[in-house]
Amino acid sequence: AVEPVIARFNGTLDFPSIYRGPPSPEIDTAWDRISRNVGPTRMTREEMLKAGATDLHSKVRYPDKIGGGFMVSLDSAHQMHCVNLLRKASWLEYYESTDRSFQATPEMVRLHFDHCIEMIRQSIMCNADVTMITWYWVQGHTVPYPNFNTRHRCRNFEKIIDWSVEHAIHIDESEVTRLKDTVDLPRARPHPLTS
Repeated sequence: AVEPVIARFNGTLDFPSIYRGPPSPEIDTAWDRISRNVGPTRMTREEMLKAGATDLHSKVRYPDKIGGGFMVSLDSAHQMHCVNLLRKASWLEYYESTDRSFQATPEMVRLHFDHCIEMIRQSIMCNADVTMITWYWVQGHTVPYPNFNTRHRCRNFEKIIDWSVEHAIHIDESEVTRLKDTVDLPRARPHPLTS
């Protein structure tokens, strides 16, 4: 089970955080740690079936020589990738020439943005946070001001990252191959980073 923690969000506009501010190697490293560097892990056939997976012959499987199982990854890592993509888009003059997410055709870049926005929307609606935000009268403001410094019951994200590091499957991309009985799903549209 994932350990719950009570956390107070800091919603002040100028809150210093390693995840915000003008682009820097330190900020990129922090974002990579919680998104790109969260590698895939494995699930057994039984775990896949219990999780409701279908089309097992289309799922990527690891070779038996490294323990077999199905390739899976944490959705939170993908969600963080999407938030990071939008962060980078807000600093486009810095990232446009160096980040491969922006090297695709304009149509594919737009598709990637739209995909990420849609995934974040679905996640927020699925996990709708019902924490109440209080409002205050603040000196110098003529309208009420929201207090975003709210308490939340969270999952211990650091423990999730620790778990993902401990259970990551380190395999060269060349070793992830289709096994004999693999059935490819029909291709809809290419992923922006694989076209």
